[in-house]
Parts: sequence; structure tokens; C-alpha cells
Amino acid sequence: MTTGAERLAALRTASDRLSVEAGRLSIAGNDATALLRQFGSPLFVSVEETIVTNYRRLRDAFTAAWPTPVTVMFAIKTNNTLAIRTLLNCEGAGGDCFGVGELHACLTTGTDPARMVLNGSNKGAEEIATAIAHGIRINIDSEEEIPLIESLAPVDARVKVNLRLKPLPPEIDRFSAAFFKRGGGMLDALRRTKWGYSRDAAIAMVRRLRSSSKLSLEGYSCHVGRFSADPDSFAVVAAELGRDVVRLLDATGFWPAMLDIGGGWPRQREPESRAPDLNPHPIETYADRACAALLGELRAARQPTPALWLEPGRYLVGNGIVLLATIGAVKSDLGHVWMHVDASTDSIMRTETSAAWYHILPASRMDAPFALTADIVGSTCVPSILGAAREMPALASGDAIAVLDAGMYAEVLAGQFNSVGRPAAVMISGKGVHLVRRRETVADVFARDAIPDHLRLKAISSRRSTAPGPAPTTTR
Repeated sequence: MTTGAERLAALRTASDRLSVEAGRLSIAGNDATALLRQFGSPLFVSVEETIVTNYRRLRDAFTAAWPTPVTVMFAIKTNNTLAIRTLLNCEGAGGDCFGVGELHACLTTGTDPARMVLNGSNKGAEEIATAIAHGIRINIDSEEEIPLIESLAPVDARVKVNLRLKPLPPEIDRFSAAFFKRGGGMLDALRRTKWGYSRDAAIAMVRRLRSSSKLSLEGYSCHVGRFSADPDSFAVVAAELGRDVVRLLDATGFWPAMLDIGGGWPRQREPESRAPDLNPHPIETYADRACAALLGELRAARQPTPALWLEPGRYLVGNGIVLLATIGAVKSDLGHVWMHVDASTDSIMRTETSAAWYHILPASRMDAPFALTADIVGSTCVPSILGAAREMPALASGDAIAVLDAGMYAEVLAGQFNSVGRPAAVMISGKGVHLVRRRETVADVFARDAIPDHLRLKAISSRRSTAPGPAPTTTR
């Protein structure tokens, strides 16, 4: 009969720092149940060593596959914890940013502006002005951006920009479009995404950008993201990008100094695959296939090889964080078992929005045999199913569970449904366990609210008018 320890052994990847000590889950040498006692429940627990190991492996994989310099920019949209952003700064990572908030997070933690890009298809004046002021490249994704950037550009300098392209390889239809959750094939799904310009539309955009005295067109960007774990899917997109770059050279005479090929690089444990199976392909395979396909097309132009920029997020932080939670009520009825925990799908929203499938372990009873099948559910007033029909030991109130791979798109999407504050977060390093995000209180949940004076006075008056009077006296 399987146990949590056996399940973990089958799931563990090279950069995980997860083990079993005295029958309980240990995270980088720290007892999961002790962490909950010290910092409260639920709790996000990140591991410095895991994140650094992931970064270095991805960086080295692409550096080995590409003949010119490679820049890795952390996509902070996956996890905006400032401690993690600072950790990656120490490794030399750049930053992929959307909006003023992500620019602020990167700049205030010391990210090198020369290794940052501003993305977005509807950029406003404030974020563009911030990027210009710090010398951050702007990936242009709408024609309306051009006059706005020109109007904000300094008199004596040119703003570095890239143009976002939308490669449309016909052969991409051999891959499923199910990840995009819409009808039609993958090619149709790409056509309908709001990002980037098709090759024909890009010709006019390149000419417009090159004619500007305020802008310096440096290269192209492209991000399709993870829609399949098949390495060939990334090669197909990369090859079409290469063909587009060569055709744009023929049409405009422009050759890029750099290419930003985005992120979405798959990991071994992939909640986004919507299945428990491990992905058998290492990051080196994705780097080799994508780079070989892109280089193969670029060589036809007989031009210098551009520098390569990447925008990974999930690969760097995905398995770097575990969500710990505590069991409350355990309910059995109609042949079903529900194990309620104090976390909910509010804390790991991709279960709701993307049908993500997360591995869940019985953190406090890793050596106990799996004895039943249960739905692991949150306490909010929606189904809040963190995991349906999961094999578990006979857990009871006070036991702990661990949701693996909570590093990407969990904390950044966390909500406050039922007025429940968001969890605290800690980071484990060689120097101990550090609180990196405090738990939200009820006061925090309502801190932005304001009640107009007329409603406050009306409520007071209403309470007075409906207050019960003195009890009537009874005479005989």
C-alpha cells in the first residue's frame, strides 16, 4: 500500500529539497509541521537553493545551445515576492515586466535596468515614462505606443525598443489547442491572441520605427508560452520566428541585434499539464530544439547571430515553493470523504482558472499508508477543490498537507474571497527561515474601504430608531 513517502520518492526532481524525517515532510531540512506551528497556517514556503538551481540550469542550457550572449529575465508576473526577486538579482537575472507595479518591484530590489524589458499591449504613459527614465527596453505591441514613446523620449537620446512578432506556423496545428480553452486549432488560437504583429503587419511597423528620430529598434520579441510539453512545439514556433526575421530583412533591410524568445519553458512536475504525470523532457532538450530551429532559419540570411533573451517564470520558481495547510473538518457521507483545509483555491487559483493538477502530500503523516480516497477542499463557500479523489491516509483535524509546485501564479493571483486574508510566506536559506511576506489580517482585507459620512450617519440613526424600547410593565 502506497505512502506519502513513496509518492514523494516517485515525484521528486533534481532541484527539490524535499525529504521525509521522522514520518513528516521536511522542506530543506525544516519540519513542515514545525513551520506551521511557528508561522501559522496556511503558509507558502520557498527554498532559495531550489530557485537558484533552476535558474542556473536554464541559463546554462541556453548558453550551451546559443553562440552569442544569453540574458535570462525573470518573469515576475509568476511570483512577485520581493525576496525572490532580490535572490534572482544576486544571480544576475534580468526582468520581464508588465506595468508600473512590476517595474517598481524590479527597480526597488536592484534589478539591472539594462537587462529589463517592459511588455504589454496597452501600455500607459506612467509605465513608459518609468522605462525611459531608467533605460529599460520597451517591447512594442501596439501602434499607439509609438507616438507616446516619442513624446516622452528625452531630447538628446533615443529609446531602445523591440517589436513583438506573432509567428503563425501552419504546422502548429498538429499540437492541441486545449491549453487555450477555446475552440478551433492551435493556429487559430494564435491568430486570436492579442499579442504581437503578423509578418505582413510587422513590415509597416519596422519601417515606421526605423524612421523615428526618437526610437532605436534593437530587435524582435516573441512569446507564445507553454501550450504543449512536446519539445517540437517550441521548435516549430522558433523556426517560424526565424523565417519571419529573415523575410522582414528582405522587406525592410533591418537585422536584429537581439531576439527575445519569451518563456513558458516546461518543468518536470507540471500542474499546468492538468495531469499528474511527470514531463520526461529536461530543459536542455527544449533549449537544444528551440535554438537549433531558430539558428537553422537565421543562417539563411548570412548575418551576425543576434543575442538571445529569455523570459522564464514558472521554470525558475514553480517547484521552489510549497503551500502548507492544516486539516479541520473531515466529513464522510454518501460514499465520499471531504478533507477541509484552511487554505482554499483562493490561494492556488490555477486550480479554478486553468484546471491545474497539483500533487498533494500528507505532510504530517508521510509514513502512514494511503487508506482512502478524499476530496481536499478549502473552507470557503464554493466547492474550492484543491484536489479531487486523492489517495490519502486517514488524516484528522490538526494534520498538515502540502501542495507542491505552488511557486508560480499562486500568490500573485491569490484572492480574499469570504474576506479571508492571504497567507504568510517564508523563505528557507542556509542562514535559517525568514518571513518574507506577513499574513493578511481582517483589517488588511478592509483597509482600502471607506464608508461615506451620510451612510455612516444614516446607519447610526437607523439603529437608534429600531432599538428595542423598555419592557412593558404588567399590572394585575
